[in-house]
Amino acid sequence: MAVLVLLLTVSFLANPISARTALYGACDVKNNHLDVDTKAFVTDCDSFGYCSINGTCVPRQCRRDEYLLSSLLSTDTPIPPLCPSGTFCPDDASGCLPLVEVDGECQLNRDDECASPPEGMVFVVPSPYDEPEGDGSICLLGKCMWSNITLGQTCLIENTTYVGYDHSGMSFTNTVIRDNCIQGQGYCDGGSSTCFPLMGIHQECTIDRQCQSYNCERKICEVPPESSIKVGKWIYALTGVSIGIGMAGVLSILLLMHRRAQKSRRIMLEEYYKEQLGYRNSIISFHSALSHKVKDTSTSTLKAQEIERTLSNLSEITLVNSRR
Repeated sequence: MAVLVLLLTVSFLANPISARTALYGACDVKNNHLDVDTKAFVTDCDSFGYCSINGTCVPRQCRRDEYLLSSLLSTDTPIPPLCPSGTFCPDDASGCLPLVEVDGECQLNRDDECASPPEGMVFVVPSPYDEPEGDGSICLLGKCMWSNITLGQTCLIENTTYVGYDHSGMSFTNTVIRDNCIQGQGYCDGGSSTCFPLMGIHQECTIDRQCQSYNCERKICEVPPESSIKVGKWIYALTGVSIGIGMAGVLSILLLMHRRAQKSRRIMLEEYYKEQLGYRNSIISFHSALSHKVKDTSTSTLKAQEIERTLSNLSEITLVNSRR
């Protein structure tokens, strides 16, 4: 789809609006055709009008795109409406038409022009890779039909080649192959025109359409890169339990480290208090011994004062050490 949009954009740039007829100018319905390269619808009229049967470009009566390019917005021309349910807007945007029934004519790659099959008539196998699913109706080889061909039955196949140009001006091609096999179940083999079953992951393949994942890489079916990643419930449970265990482990380590730090500080304080108590007892003992000695020897008052100053200085030194 992205490639088709790119091709249509290249065609739009290659055929500017100014090169085509404006509204209410002359045109010829015989010039309506699909571009050979991009398969885009081409008309004599510009992007605001379509060529009516009387040979005049008149305003478009409907549109397919929900969002318009800013270059297509004009205050002079009203925006054409989207078609209601049960109808479609043709390529020339000449007006909404009722959906086409089986075997009715439809335009290239316009599955939306075909009416949906009755409920239960066509079975679409759901894609395990969230790929877009249709309703079982398809526009193939210019006719509306149902994609209800089962495995082993004869099928129809349509090859459409689109040509585009890169930034350097070199052309490249993109071939789109479509068939009426049951969507999600099989594909139509071009050589035998028979529906073959789609291949699963890691099975051999040659083109994308042979794989259920629509992604053939190096001749092996692989999971498409745009598919969503599905995580099992057991992974969520395991992740939650692991996070819980990790948090409990970290909390336990922090508590253990805190207790060890408290114990180390308590031991340090106990040793400090014991040391200070030893200093105090030594000072008291020293003071008592000196006092007895002074009394016994009847030392002079001056000598006693010197001893007191010495003891006072020693006490101050001890107090300073205890504060440290």
